[in-house]
Amino acid sequence: MELRIEGVVVSFGAVRALRGVDLALRAGEVSVLVGPNGAGKSTLMSVLLGLVRPDAGRVVADAQVIADPSSAAILPFRERLGYMAESAAFSENLTGRQVLRFFAHARAVPTSRVDTVLERIGLSHAASRSVGGYSRGMRQRLGLGVAILHEPDLLILDEPTGGLDQPGLALLWEVLAEWRAKGKVVLLSTHELALIERRADRLFVLADGKLLASGTPSELRATSTLERTLREGPGLDEIYEELIGGVPWDVSRER
Repeated sequence: MELRIEGVVVSFGAVRALRGVDLALRAGEVSVLVGPNGAGKSTLMSVLLGLVRPDAGRVVADAQVIADPSSAAILPFRERLGYMAESAAFSENLTGRQVLRFFAHARAVPTSRVDTVLERIGLSHAASRSVGGYSRGMRQRLGLGVAILHEPDLLILDEPTGGLDQPGLALLWEVLAEWRAKGKVVLLSTHELALIERRADRLFVLADGKLLASGTPSELRATSTLERTLREGPGLDEIYEELIGGVPWDVSRER
């Protein structure tokens, strides 16, 4: 899949959430939206999910317009999407297996896939327990399982690291690597750039509804003109090279 977002504008009343955003998502890459709250990350994802119709611009997938001011994302395209919300919420009376079976039925996925996914997300041991007894991290794993259940061409993850412990993070990195290796498209948003950066192929920096910068992590480091101030403290000399070494930033040191 090749996905292009071309000049997308979205307004909510007097609030301009997206201001002519242009970006391209490439097959076999993990693309990451970064930016402060209110930057437009969630709105952009909502456009791709067909939940918000753009006021101007369009979204093109494999040379087909799938969203523009006259329509939200068309149904055949939605069937190629997998989505994981920031805080996964499911009926607490259902077991983990029942949740996945429900979504498998909704997406016409063979039920044999359910146990495969439960094993993949590390919830086989809790498959018969009600979701009401799941921890936040387990719910996040289940949300990831729902997202990958039908093996979508485009995987959209909204703040996927929240609530995950180290094994959960390792699982997430493995899934990202698998989707990249399969030549699929991954788009995620995060405030935890330090966690995601090494797994990202391309970063898109949003602020106030505008795309400020894009490129690989190394490209953005090389072009950064941001100043950094470090205050002297215990262990600074030991970590200085690890944090700043090789990055052409202007750095001042204060005592």
